[in-house]
Amino acid sequence: MFEVSLPTAGTAVLAEIRRRLHDPSARIEGAVLASGAELTTVRREAHFWSPYLSVEVARDEGGAWRLKGRFAPEPNVWILFIGIYGILGMFGLFGLMYGLSQWLMHEAPWGLAAGPAALALMAFTYGAAFIGQGLGAEEMYRLRSFIDDCVEGASERPREVDGPQG
Repeated sequence: MFEVSLPTAGTAVLAEIRRRLHDPSARIEGAVLASGAELTTVRREAHFWSPYLSVEVARDEGGAWRLKGRFAPEPNVWILFIGIYGILGMFGLFGLMYGLSQWLMHEAPWGLAAGPAALALMAFTYGAAFIGQGLGAEEMYRLRSFIDDCVEGASERPREVDGPQG
C-alpha cells in the first residue's frame, strides 16, 4: 500500500489516468471510476502472477487531495489461494479428528499426521505466493510508475477546478 499527496485536484489525476489508458501504446489497462481506478498489465503481457493496482483519490481532513494505492493479485488468484487454504484446513482438521478417534480407540493414530502435513502444504502455498510477488515485481514497478507519471502529468496541465468529489 502506498499514499501520495497530490499537487493538484484528484479529478485531474483521474482524467490524466483515463487519457493515458486510451493511448494504444500503453502497457497498462484498466478502468477509471468516480473516485479511483483499477489498473493491471495489458492482457497480452499478463501472466498468472500479474498484480492488480487499485487507486483511490480523496480529500483528507485538511482538504488536501491524497491518492491511496493498493497492490493485490488478480481476484481469481485470491480465490485460488483461499480455496487451497480452505481445502488444506479441512483436510488437516479431518485428519486430526480421525487421528484422535484412533488414539481414543487405542489404535495407531496415523491420522494425526494430517495436521502437520496440512500445515507444511500451507507453508508451501504461502511460499509460492511469496515467489509470485517477486515474479510480479517488475509489473508492480510499471504500475506505480504509471501512477507517478499521471500525477506529474496532471500537475503540469492547467489546473482543474476542484469538483464536489472527495
